Amino acid sequence: METPQNNLDVSESLDRSFNFSEVFQLVKRSVKTSIGRRRTGLMLGLADLPDYIGAFHQMGSNFIVMNRSLLDQITHLAKDRRYINAYVFYTLLHEYLHTLGYADEGDVRRLTRQICARILGPDHPATRLAVDGPAVMFPEITFQHHGESRSRRLPKFEIVREFEKEYKSYVA
Repeated sequence: METPQNNLDVSESLDRSFNFSEVFQLVKRSVKTSIGRRRTGLMLGLADLPDYIGAFHQMGSNFIVMNRSLLDQITHLAKDRRYINAYVFYTLLHEYLHTLGYADEGDVRRLTRQICARILGPDHPATRLAVDGPAVMFPEITFQHHGESRSRRLPKFEIVREFEKEYKSYVA
């Protein structure tokens, strides 16, 4: 069970994180501590998605895809790195729970709130995001409505290199 000192370590580590991989390692550690489950072999992609989609995971795949345009907006609106990392943590945590087989969106939102509150505390920006959503914390976010022509094009897709450092080899 996480002790208050371990919780503080996760919060401080998250605040000091500089990339997706570092934040994702904290997500995995938090989930393992909270619900005893884990998974390896995941990849992260960034794509310009419709505004109402912050990220997604296609069940059965090993990909999490984050909305690049929302992330870009939050990066520009955030007061400091702590708020950017909180958004990335909250988003990756939510999608990581989906990769573990949690399909019901309500269950995943509830678990995301519980894990954030337990690991980071009720006042941490990631917990506030999990409770209230990004639009409350970042009211300046603009949701641009893309025309039909854009929806017919495939979004530009970028794979985040070295997202997950832990891999399971099938070779013994």
